[in-house]
Amino acid sequence: MKTVTLPKTKYEILRKRASLYEEIFRFLPEKIFGMETYSKKRIKEFLKEDKMDRKTRNRLQKLLKSL
Repeated sequence: MKTVTLPKTKYEILRKRASLYEEIFRFLPEKIFGMETYSKKRIKEFLKEDKMDRKTRNRLQKLLKSL
């Protein structure tokens, strides 16, 4: 087991944030956040759309290098 050391002030900030998020998620229904569950087929569609062909990638890399 690894031990992580945090200053007390940082710990208190993180603890308060966690408490805030816990309260938000406890009382707000799923509908407000618009959460969806996706089938494996739909996830594959997302991943396919995320891919970029080599020509486009090279053009983008050139453009980014020029900035």
